[in-house]
Amino acid sequence: MARVQGRVKGLDGLRALAVVLVFLSHKAHVDAIDAGKIGVWLFFLISGYLIIGELHRNRLQIEQNGARTAALLYVFFMKRALRIFPVYYLLLIALTIVHASFYQRDVDLGLAWHFVFLSNFWVGLVHDGWPGTVSHFWSLAAEQQFYLVAPFVLLFVRASRHLRLCAALIAAAACAHLALYETGAIAPLIYAFSPWNFAMLALGGALAIAGDRVSLRTRWSSAVWFVGAWAAIAGFALARADCIDCAQTPASATQSAGALLPGCFDIGLALSLGALFLWLVRRQDSAFVAALEVRPLAYLGTISYGFYLFHNFVPSRLGVAPGLYARLDVPDVAQPFVAILLQFILAVLLAHLSWQVLEKRVLEWKRPLETAIRNRLPARAAAAASQP
Repeated sequence: MARVQGRVKGLDGLRALAVVLVFLSHKAHVDAIDAGKIGVWLFFLISGYLIIGELHRNRLQIEQNGARTAALLYVFFMKRALRIFPVYYLLLIALTIVHASFYQRDVDLGLAWHFVFLSNFWVGLVHDGWPGTVSHFWSLAAEQQFYLVAPFVLLFVRASRHLRLCAALIAAAACAHLALYETGAIAPLIYAFSPWNFAMLALGGALAIAGDRVSLRTRWSSAVWFVGAWAAIAGFALARADCIDCAQTPASATQSAGALLPGCFDIGLALSLGALFLWLVRRQDSAFVAALEVRPLAYLGTISYGFYLFHNFVPSRLGVAPGLYARLDVPDVAQPFVAILLQFILAVLLAHLSWQVLEKRVLEWKRPLETAIRNRLPARAAAAASQP
């Protein structure tokens, strides 16, 4: 029987941590770690875990209970549309109006690309750079592209093959990601348009599908995966370097092998995040999960979509007032933190208003619409039983 997915504790808190990392990357310009990349990859892991897990269970319903594929497709796209489209397109329409009037008129924002969820393609291959305050839309485009393809693949392929599909995508994306580094692709192309972004979604899905098969009976299971992931990446990098060394001169071989190292680090980092995520969803009684369930953090995760959309539009000059700080005797070292805090508070306020006024109300339509679709297209067994 298809297992019903219960609520996984800690996911809202993890979303909150992810969006804070993205905020710090864009506003505080944290350079010690690539906070933005880690934050976006955590979002991808969570989305893959939830969405692929849902589609996998839906396919099991088709196989075991005679559920209608068409009904499941309609329900899936209805849920995604209600969650993503209203606030996103309202923001884009407002942005189009103000951009034509006064806002960043000297910057090519590529708004037409964002309307059709091709932001990642535009950033990486057309614009060849980050387009002002809409640069973060690339990750929304990647997720939407995934949503357009995943249901047609997973609902029409037997559930027993889903895990292999995820593994194949991860392996192929890893090779493509390394190839981008090896060919000297520009950073925005690697960041926004690399197939590895889809691999992160597939990794989350693989964790959802294989969750019941993975034993975490010991405290060291995730640690073993963590070490194994980095060992596998190191082994692959060394093997690749040996192949390059055999085919090229020593100087060019060293240069090519060095170019691969950031890509190998990306893959190792991603798999490590997967190990952490697996530990979180399988150790629901841990202190870390309890900390993620703290109400303010969980609520920030709930409104994280709006926060992500709006945070980059908060002016970076907000809170920058040296004269005022001098009169208030605010230490120079604390002034940047005050500015960042004010920007964060404004982003939270905008996200809160978006959730309460629009997003939450729109999502209330989800259950009645789902009921109407399922009544219109009942499972085959139920339809047969209702016939005289």
